Amino acid sequence: MRAVVLHGPGDLRVESVAEPELPPGGLLVRPAFVGICGSDVRSWRHGSPRIRGPQVLGHEIAGRVVASDAAGIAVGTPVAICPGAPCGECRACQAGRGNLCAQRRVLGYDLPGGMAELLAVPRDWIGSGGVVALDAGRSLDRGALVEPLHTVLNGQDQARIGQGDAVLVLGLGPIGVLHVASARSRGAGLVAGVDPDPTRVAAARRVLGTLDVEAKDAGWAKRLRDRVGGGGFDVVVVAVGSRDAVAEAIDLAEAGGRILAFAGMAPGAHVLDVDLNRLHYRQSSLVGTFGGTPSHFRRAAVWLAESALDVAVFAPLRFGLSDALDAFASVERGDGLKTLLEIDSAG
Repeated sequence: MRAVVLHGPGDLRVESVAEPELPPGGLLVRPAFVGICGSDVRSWRHGSPRIRGPQVLGHEIAGRVVASDAAGIAVGTPVAICPGAPCGECRACQAGRGNLCAQRRVLGYDLPGGMAELLAVPRDWIGSGGVVALDAGRSLDRGALVEPLHTVLNGQDQARIGQGDAVLVLGLGPIGVLHVASARSRGAGLVAGVDPDPTRVAAARRVLGTLDVEAKDAGWAKRLRDRVGGGGFDVVVVAVGSRDAVAEAIDLAEAGGRILAFAGMAPGAHVLDVDLNRLHYRQSSLVGTFGGTPSHFRRAAVWLAESALDVAVFAPLRFGLSDALDAFASVERGDGLKTLLEIDSAG
């Protein structure tokens, strides 16, 4: 079968690999749509400490079950697959932080991922609730958005975004747009997203409308402060891998506000000088977030099932498996919003 295989930094290939066998207690899934995200691009360009040797990439996966050894999951079921399966027993898991489980295995990193014509889903994913059945009446491309959304839900839980909060999102890539949409749905009183790229601003407006989207131009900070009476925001989400954006977020947070460091940084760009007195005297919280749990994944699937989000507008760029290298280059350039590999849309 064909798959997208990372052999090392800068060495990404579409090549033939052996088909997986049906795992005991698990599934074989034929991926239909697989999202490409910033972490995939970073792995391609810089490698990943979790990837040892050639590995099939892909952790934003929706497809259809073609063989099952799992009770209650029939052949033909459309599914979205949580990328990580935590152990369920360690201290992190018992505290509800399975995304931080040291034994957690992740598709596309520790095990072959979904950018292939066939994917083996082990028993652990069934036991942890990481395989979610999708509405058979809707396109499977919607299922590929469950994974990025579940990371957003985890981040917004950590930042305690809730009713009446004023929320600012820095960066309007696909994750930033999902942060704006999710904050709206949690009852935030004012939500604004900002980006310096006019193309991204235009794309975000097509998904979100014009009210909550601002261009990051010469007067952006004052305009945003004016929207909150000249003060700051209760929550500022940094949804772009930029040290400068983190510093801006600290400055734009209201006294007592929360800053969510959501995006990963490239090697060599991940250290920031922080004014600790500002955090101290303004009683600000700076919180990081990473990934999500199977519980967040199930919540994300429900959110998307109930949402009016137009997937065709949110994820307009589709590439076949043979064109995966072009797809990665497109994501690296920042084309459009979300980019999907369309591996087998018929399932």
